[in-house]
Amino acid sequence: MNIEELMNIYYSNLNENDKLICKYIINNKNTCYKLSIDEFAARCNVSNTTLFRFAKKISLPGFSELKARLRLEVEDKSNEWIDFLGTVTDSYHKMVEDIKNRDCTSIFNKMYKAKRIIVYGSGYAQARVVSEFKRIFLPTQKTIFNMHGYDMVEAVGTLANEDDFVIIISLSGESKGVIKVAKDLRLKGVPTLSITRMMNNTLAASCEENLYINSIALPKEYILDYEISTPYFILIELLFLKYQKYLAQI
Repeated sequence: MNIEELMNIYYSNLNENDKLICKYIINNKNTCYKLSIDEFAARCNVSNTTLFRFAKKISLPGFSELKARLRLEVEDKSNEWIDFLGTVTDSYHKMVEDIKNRDCTSIFNKMYKAKRIIVYGSGYAQARVVSEFKRIFLPTQKTIFNMHGYDMVEAVGTLANEDDFVIIISLSGESKGVIKVAKDLRLKGVPTLSITRMMNNTLAASCEENLYINSIALPKEYILDYEISTPYFILIELLFLKYQKYLAQI
């Protein structure tokens, strides 16, 4: 049980001075464990005795144990960050290797033969990727339409024909709208490519070609609901470089 949990459990037993100590700990958790008992007490405007009693009130033997617990919690969180950053960088390296070794000839054949490339992104992050795709691939002199947002998904199905190549970028690959348009395009004989998170999904199963990214969510205790989008941009850039090599060889 961490210090915050202990303070919450025993909060009703704390007096006003104790609550000042709680507030100081919450606001200075990353540094207060470095303080001596005299320094800690001075920062909270309480006596050493009050600080010692506070530790006892939240079921700890004394101030030394309070400091030790705070230090361990800070170190544990630091290690979590290191582990998480390692996971992210490892996923980048793996994706680069996967794309480097992937035979994209079938994708590039469809891209090269298409009169137009229609790139659709289902969400906000995907919309940025769609714009970046168009920017990077402009030197290829292909006609590229970039479309995004749930209100545009039906327009993709209406606009596209069998002379086009449609790229659908979706995180989960399970949005009803994108699944429907992918199936409709398949019936119309329109070549399609899905770019989704690395997992089995309905969109990928509905498209002729598939590419995947390793998307990782940042732990919610740090930043709420943030999904790392860098892998999309890495994928697009590597795809462009491989396409340049393809063009040089045909």
